[in-house]
Amino acid sequence: MLDPPAGDPFGIDRFPVGCIVTDRLRTIRFANAYAEAQLGRPRDELLGLSIEALLTPASRIFCDSYIYPILLTEGHCDEVVLTVATGTGTRAPAVVSARVYGDNPDFVFWSLMRADKRDKLQSELVTSRNLLQKQARSLKELASRDDLTGLMNRREFTRMVAPLGSAANRSGASMAILLLDIDRFKAVNDTYGHQAGDDLLRQLGAVFAPLKRSHELAARYGGEEFIFALVVAEAEEVRPFARRLHEAARSVTGRGAPVTVSVGIYCCPPHSGQNLEYAVKAADRALYEAKALGRDRTMMESEGKLVPFD
Repeated sequence: MLDPPAGDPFGIDRFPVGCIVTDRLRTIRFANAYAEAQLGRPRDELLGLSIEALLTPASRIFCDSYIYPILLTEGHCDEVVLTVATGTGTRAPAVVSARVYGDNPDFVFWSLMRADKRDKLQSELVTSRNLLQKQARSLKELASRDDLTGLMNRREFTRMVAPLGSAANRSGASMAILLLDIDRFKAVNDTYGHQAGDDLLRQLGAVFAPLKRSHELAARYGGEEFIFALVVAEAEEVRPFARRLHEAARSVTGRGAPVTVSVGIYCCPPHSGQNLEYAVKAADRALYEAKALGRDRTMMESEGKLVPFD
């Protein structure tokens, strides 16, 4: 029963998988050469041992509580991972399958494959996957951020503002759009050079970022313009935020300081159906009026009228 058929040139010792046969007492009756090599035990030492002698205590418990019950009910148990104790005293993971011998259920045929390399490969795959995910997050961050200010770029702001507006509508709130422009920014570039202008943009991005709450949006809209989106119950709630923008701008130091900004505001009423383009155009009209009235101020468009909002 355990020997290859006469004339079979492909003996079981040639197969690159550990093969073991146990009897009804779980005693090892046969082990091929590959099992001998993988377990690091001479074949003479394996024969007569209990199969449990090859396993760690935890794997013995698993064998008793899972593998043997499955063998009794289904006749086979495929691809479970056990930890085997080798002849050198080390422990190694192994993928094990077992099957009851059909003509004689007292015998169980076991296949055993050391999984050291598989586990190493799995670990390397997990490490590579984590690295790729980290790189993907970094690329996404780079694609959504403005290089100079560290705030969102215009494209990301446009993508994020739609769900913010939907949330405002669901709660019956308004979405306020604030458009901010640095006063006399061209003069900074012309007088001190573009490096000074870039430094000014970096500093403004750094002082504007902490002003918003986690669910609010702040972005560099283009050139020297910044844009903000807030959810408010009423327009009056925007006033303190606008004041903080002016104060933050004045705190910037360096060439071109002191810095002042002009701000235009528009609040989209709940359920008005007004989109970002409509709100930005209204805020831009208010911003233009703030510039025309002397800069360093806030204006709001409300019900078709441009009103001071300092």
